[in-house]
Amino acid sequence: MKNPNPYDSPRSQPSPSSENWTDYSPAFNGAMWTGLKIQAILAVLTALMLDSGETHRVFWVSVLCQWATVFIILVHRPMAPTKWDLAIVRYGVIPLLIVVAMFGPDLLRLLEVSKG
Repeated sequence: MKNPNPYDSPRSQPSPSSENWTDYSPAFNGAMWTGLKIQAILAVLTALMLDSGETHRVFWVSVLCQWATVFIILVHRPMAPTKWDLAIVRYGVIPLLIVVAMFGPDLLRLLEVSKG
């Protein structure tokens, strides 16, 4: 084993315990692909609905919320996801779509953004 150079700066060598901020568990890969496929299918289906684009706007709000949640999960537990974490990454857009569609208009009326 080679002795480290005593004259090297401590910053020149990465510490073995530090993790790269872009490292995450490979278990997320399949979950993200499944989530993207579900989002693509829902994007097409909601765009085809004849309701003046209301459902499609609700879909994009739920997609934004899901990816914010996925980001939080990746920051919180990047190397050891639980079953719930992977389920949220895969299927999180579906319950969010339902919740936003049910409570979104009431929330907008409560915040006096919409007069509907």
